Amino acid sequence: MEELSRERPYILLMYVQRAVYGRKFEFLGNLGISSLAAYLENKGYKARAFTGITTDAADIFAGEFQKSPITAAGFYCDYDNQTAVEEMSRHLKMKYGVKVIIGGPHAINLGEEFIRRSGCDFIVRGDGEAALFELMEYIADGRGGLEKISGILYIDENGSFITNPPRDLSESVDEYPFPSNSFELGGRKRYNLSVMAARGCPFRCAFCFEGGNTKKLRPRSVKKVIEEIRTRLIENPEANYLWFVDDTFTLNYDRTAEFCERLSELRKERDFVWFCEGHASLLAKNPGLIKLMVNSGMVRMQIGMESGCPESLKSYHKQATIQDIEEVARICAEAGLPQLAGNFIIGGSHETQDTLERTASFVERLHEIAPGLIDISTTFIMPLPNTAISKSPRDFGVKILDHGSYTTTEDFPVNETDSLSRFEISGAAKKFLVRCVDRMEKIFKDGLVPREKIKRHFELSLKYSLSSSWYRFIYSKDQLLKQYYEIMILRNGSHFDEISFDKINYYYPRRTFNDTMYDGYFNSGNYFNRVSLTAIEFDISLLCDGRNRVDSILSAVCRKYRCETPETVLRLLISMENKRLIVFIP
Repeated sequence: MEELSRERPYILLMYVQRAVYGRKFEFLGNLGISSLAAYLENKGYKARAFTGITTDAADIFAGEFQKSPITAAGFYCDYDNQTAVEEMSRHLKMKYGVKVIIGGPHAINLGEEFIRRSGCDFIVRGDGEAALFELMEYIADGRGGLEKISGILYIDENGSFITNPPRDLSESVDEYPFPSNSFELGGRKRYNLSVMAARGCPFRCAFCFEGGNTKKLRPRSVKKVIEEIRTRLIENPEANYLWFVDDTFTLNYDRTAEFCERLSELRKERDFVWFCEGHASLLAKNPGLIKLMVNSGMVRMQIGMESGCPESLKSYHKQATIQDIEEVARICAEAGLPQLAGNFIIGGSHETQDTLERTASFVERLHEIAPGLIDISTTFIMPLPNTAISKSPRDFGVKILDHGSYTTTEDFPVNETDSLSRFEISGAAKKFLVRCVDRMEKIFKDGLVPREKIKRHFELSLKYSLSSSWYRFIYSKDQLLKQYYEIMILRNGSHFDEISFDKINYYYPRRTFNDTMYDGYFNSGNYFNRVSLTAIEFDISLLCDGRNRVDSILSAVCRKYRCETPETVLRLLISMENKRLIVFIP
């Protein structure tokens, strides 16, 4: 009876970061700690997960500790939150005396110095499920012994640093329970869900953590992943965007095709769209796969781009070429993919002013191949554990200046190259992005982006909170364009050429500007957003308030201006719609 009434041992798992502008790391939460919480709950422990900045995490911990005793705190440590984890570990040990366990990808790079500096009790390397369960058994009830727990590091009672043998990777990834909101703290509604279809990556890119540390790829069954997605969509009725976090979702054609078939079926039950990462060389060889993915709801994909220089891609061991990337861009444009994301490393392998120029020119060529599709971002070299660049930076013409990444939140380089200083690399990244945006703006102003592609970017932003760089830096900056597509999408409007001639009279035109947006008069014309309105166009716009049908507008304008036929006024309405001054609403 006493055993049954005993409160379950409680572990609070946290992913903490320093306060950064935008707090983007909270967008998806942390799938790792959510999965661990579900696993430990399934084993009979009370486990909760929290993602947030350090000050919020401290408040959350204090509030939970007041409700019930906390047996242990677990921290997910990656390459850019080590200092935050250290500080939180010292704080919790000093104030609450709880056991502190550190895991996550960066744990492979942590050792005795980190344990003594942070005051943590254990470091877990590799998969955390079984090791964390065995640690909780030992901490809460004294079961087993520390020497028997594979994959952990600790300081023993004699003050000696102990490294236990590594743990074999579990092949039973299908058996793990699904993450659940019921184990997460913070009360955030989820409009997106991150899902992992496989652990590991078979490629060995020189800059990538997975490439330097993954031993093997361990896929989950398609059936199990779809079951998880369905379960979590039911639990999160607001969620409509899935984010597959696998490094290479498209690795196997048949498996990816099966996912597409199952996702298409699931989308008949529930509206959602999805994202994944793909590999350029594999996709270039299987062009039909991209069409399958788009047809099943994929609206955004990221492929490794990294550089516009073939020699750089080769040194990174990308196993993909410039031609592969260009071909994938062409295929994606033809298949109707709205967003193809690519990340470029600035200040990477043997970077010079010449390689920067060649990479920028390559991006401009991609924009020409697929106007309105390519979504560019930049990053810097990060000294991730066991990567080729971290172990032998001189082989890449790189010097690491801050091995611990203490001076960055991924916003400033921690290296220099043989030709570029740290500050030159930082400046080059800004110039690169400005040049990208300038070219995007020119492509847009030249009318090279089809209107259905522009509309799709607005749909994804308004309906799925998925805003591309095209939307953020180009489309949404044009207030007339923004108003036009927001009215069209939210009010189910149509372009004129989408409406049959016999039904046009039954539509209700709605102007896209209001009094606060209108600039006033100039000579004989009225001007708005660099668009000139004649007197008759201005009067037509006043009638386009969304309450007057086309036929009544034609009649009113014909009476006032004594037009011989309504077709004259209709042509003006069509012209105004082409200028995005009105939207036809059914």
